[in-house]
Amino acid sequence: MQPTIHPHVTHRMLAGLLLLLIVLLSPGALADEPRLAVRLVGGEAAIYALDEIERIGFEGQDTLVVVAGSISQQYATEMIARIEFLWDLSGVGDLEEAAGLVKAMHLFQNQPNPFSPQTRIGFELPQDGQVQLSVYAPDGRLVRSLVSGKREAGHHSVSWDGRDDAGRRAAGGVYFYSLQAPGIEESRRMILLP
Repeated sequence: MQPTIHPHVTHRMLAGLLLLLIVLLSPGALADEPRLAVRLVGGEAAIYALDEIERIGFEGQDTLVVVAGSISQQYATEMIARIEFLWDLSGVGDLEEAAGLVKAMHLFQNQPNPFSPQTRIGFELPQDGQVQLSVYAPDGRLVRSLVSGKREAGHHSVSWDGRDDAGRRAAGGVYFYSLQAPGIEESRRMILLP
């Protein structure tokens, strides 16, 4: 059985991933051994050393292809739970502090879900920094930017009224919200009732 990818991984997010890969694969980018993990809905994961990835991109609308060495793997987008980068932390002075920062950021499931006409999205930040919280359609189109700017460490909550950035009511259906903070990105799925 061929593994596939979960729908919350949009083309827009993968485009950012590809750009980051190009930067990371450039000579001298990182001394550690960064890896790319493709985590699937069923709990399985495929982990690739970044310096071995020859090509990553889409074939058609909903198949991600990763070519690393002699291995070529395809993932259907509806089966991807998340894509993340893994680094060897041997060069980090305080491993406990580094682990605490990674574990402390959390994007909570929106409440209520499904919802109509409004929902709340909560998130925890381990440190102050630039934050972007956005809502995307399943095709990767940006629907609404909810947070964009510096936020303090701690718990935050924001509401979404089901409207796009132009103030128009969004159609009922599945949407994804993505939180980006320094070094971390997390996404979740929500359902807007018509």
